[in-house]
Amino acid sequence: MQVTDICLLDKKAMLSFTTGSQQSMFSANGIHGDMNVTLWPLQNGILHYCGFQVLDPQIFWAPSSATCEARKSMLDEWRTRLDKLFDEKPFSFPPMDFFEKETGFLLKPDVAEKLTVGLHLGKPLPCNQMKHEV
Repeated sequence: MQVTDICLLDKKAMLSFTTGSQQSMFSANGIHGDMNVTLWPLQNGILHYCGFQVLDPQIFWAPSSATCEARKSMLDEWRTRLDKLFDEKPFSFPPMDFFEKETGFLLKPDVAEKLTVGLHLGKPLPCNQMKHEV
């Protein structure tokens, strides 16, 4: 597939959803596991693969068990974020030339030596993909 064949190239996409559980339950030690691991196949394997510029997700943690004031705060933060959405910087993902087709699209050895688990974020250490700056 050619890059020019991707009809969604350079359009922005963002996941926005609620959870039925507290944020701590979606941590590395939480019962549901790290939310970053859950989001990676969606953000990289679907949205980025289709050409989207992927923005930080908007996650509302357990709104059904939040106080009325906390839910109002969630909506206020969402409103504020939407006002500035087009100014947000998208994630960076490893480019295709980091991988070798001949080896089944495994990382090239020279690239793998330099990488950390935060490569897809353009950062040397893992970063929380669930946070955005309001």
